[in-house]
Amino acid sequence: MAIKKPAITAIVCGAGSRGREAYGTWALKNSDKLKFIAVADPNPEKRKLFQDLHGIQPDLCFESWEDMLNNEIGKIADVCFICTPDRMHYKPVIRALEMEYNVFMEKPIAPTLEECQHIEKLAIEKNRLVQVGHVLRFTHFFKKVKEIVDSGEIGDILHYEHSENVSYWHYGHSYVRGWYKNAAESTPFILAKSCHDLDIMHWITGDYPEEVVSTGDLTFYKPENAPPGSPDRCTDGCPHSESCPWYAPRMYLDLEPIIRVPTNRNENRAFLFRLASKIVLKLTKRKKLIKFLSKIIPPLRKYLEWDTFPVSAITDDFTLEGRMKALREGQFGLCIFKSGNDVMDHHVSTFMYPNGIIATLLLYGYSDWEGRELRIMGTMGVLRGSFRSFNQEILVTDFRTNTTKKRFKVGLSRSGHGGGDSGIMNAFTSYLLGEKTKEEAGLTDISSAMESHYMGFAAEKARIERKMVLLKDFRP
Repeated sequence: MAIKKPAITAIVCGAGSRGREAYGTWALKNSDKLKFIAVADPNPEKRKLFQDLHGIQPDLCFESWEDMLNNEIGKIADVCFICTPDRMHYKPVIRALEMEYNVFMEKPIAPTLEECQHIEKLAIEKNRLVQVGHVLRFTHFFKKVKEIVDSGEIGDILHYEHSENVSYWHYGHSYVRGWYKNAAESTPFILAKSCHDLDIMHWITGDYPEEVVSTGDLTFYKPENAPPGSPDRCTDGCPHSESCPWYAPRMYLDLEPIIRVPTNRNENRAFLFRLASKIVLKLTKRKKLIKFLSKIIPPLRKYLEWDTFPVSAITDDFTLEGRMKALREGQFGLCIFKSGNDVMDHHVSTFMYPNGIIATLLLYGYSDWEGRELRIMGTMGVLRGSFRSFNQEILVTDFRTNTTKKRFKVGLSRSGHGGGDSGIMNAFTSYLLGEKTKEEAGLTDISSAMESHYMGFAAEKARIERKMVLLKDFRP
């Protein structure tokens, strides 16, 4: 009988939405594979919540990553998770590598090319694994796309169209009101949101682009587009509260865009969830009734004290009173048109490859539903894919027979990134536990992850300077 290895031990810098809700939650469900033993976060509420969930000793809870990653304490675990804001990735990653930690870090790697390259160089020198959270590679959907393309079923790729459709409410939350609304204080939009997609483009084409042209602008989410008579805050009695899709109380108190599912889906599971969501949407207007019913139906309490994204980004007090206070006083209660944002809301980049492939990435912030769509045109056929929370589907059309076959189908799913969060964690831990090789697990190395960043930095330069940019000027 094989002796079961003990769980991998981990420390985490940043106990927010990704650290706690994605990787922390996975660890709690897979305690035989991963155990968090220390946490660093400047927010005492987030730190205490993570501590309580994972049973961490008080002396291993720190206010800053500097307190946790220092020589006096030394290396205390196998892996360091970096889940800090984008502009706070570089220093803790460098320190963790210097202390010989393997690293799991949220994407993007860092906000500047120079910082990314330094991380890559040090990881190679230290012979440490730095796994970037490019979770889309680990979904069943994109694995199937890769399998079909590699099989030669559609022939050689000629053109690849990939769109990331950021929903109106998600864009409003993160890039208008939220932490990514100021270009000078965050990572370029194309990297902050779409280095996932650039990584997929690199992975599926199996090649490296030579040139890129790009264009994008902030067109809609601007003060001049605010409706007449709208106040600076949604909570100040906006006359357009019923008609505005971005009315903050409806989003953060009633959770309307979170609860909804599409009305045009006919799968049984979607139908039942849609029926339940309609009931809950009715109830969200009657908080006292929910409070009473939650004594009989405990899951309803979730809607009174929603403790995950997007509410977890605006406050640590998840009660209705706490959420309303955050909207009255914080940035997430500002009018969507008067939030002081300067990040573009639509962007298209075109990459040219040496073998003749042309690939386009469309990124925009006013989609009805969150998700990705792609069309890969080959010499022998076309692959069309839709990757959304309510539907994942891959269709392949054969030129010779003029027939279209459904090659992949998944209905309603609420799992993180379509199963990518759990997929990457399973791969990461199986490698560190010695159950699979890096290749068998499908893990990337830091150098492979860097290609998506070269593409992103080059596209941003092309957009700003309004000219074609050569990728060779970014690669070492």
